[in-house]
Amino acid sequence: MFDKKILLVRNDETFLVNAIKNSLVGANFIVEDSTYSIADLSTKKHEANLIILYTDNELEEHRDAMVYFKDLCVEENMIIMVIGEKNAFDLVHRYIPREFVAFEVTRPLDMADLLSKVMIATAEEFELQRRKCILVVDDDLTYLQMIREWLKDTYRVGMANSGTQAIAWLATNRADLILLDYDMPVLDGPKVMEMLKSESFSNSTPVMFLTGKNDRKSVTEVISLKPADYLLKTISRDKLLSTLEAFFKSRK
Repeated sequence: MFDKKILLVRNDETFLVNAIKNSLVGANFIVEDSTYSIADLSTKKHEANLIILYTDNELEEHRDAMVYFKDLCVEENMIIMVIGEKNAFDLVHRYIPREFVAFEVTRPLDMADLLSKVMIATAEEFELQRRKCILVVDDDLTYLQMIREWLKDTYRVGMANSGTQAIAWLATNRADLILLDYDMPVLDGPKVMEMLKSESFSNSTPVMFLTGKNDRKSVTEVISLKPADYLLKTISRDKLLSTLEAFFKSRK
């Protein structure tokens, strides 16, 4: 049994809208439908795993709803599916970042194809792949594992216990942020950051220092490298998560 909730947004309860709803319910999804009214959406969007926009010729009138959907995507990581035609898709993309639109489904509908796409968009693997990826670099394996435990429910987490290992990881993987220790043997944090900035595959990846070094000399040394932040290892789990959340929101 599925326990995934779908919010089906439409203007009117047409025959096709009801057919979509019945097909989703038949596939064991929890389905709630809503108009494009902000008041209606705000009371029904809670715990939705996917929002399906059923569009028609009146979509131009719902620009306020498009802004609302954009905010849901950016602030709550909501995922959208759009049913309609090219002009509707183009309008939606003026407001909603493309990475938040899982599928565009063109009418006339193939119901089996629609259900297949809904299954994909609500799968745990799909949600996991959409998460931001953070590479944590630290030679202290115990601390490395602790940070992974803190982050794993919200982010995909890569781990490296040296600068060399971090560069090798980044050569074949993409990170949205690097959390970098300062004091490591062979290659310290500032040297690692300089190397990351010189590589084409990592020179645009933001770096935050996460370190125990809080003396003025150490902090001053890395200012010229322009890290995204300088965090101390005394930071709490909640503070780290809120800092990361604020950082990613600021980059939207």
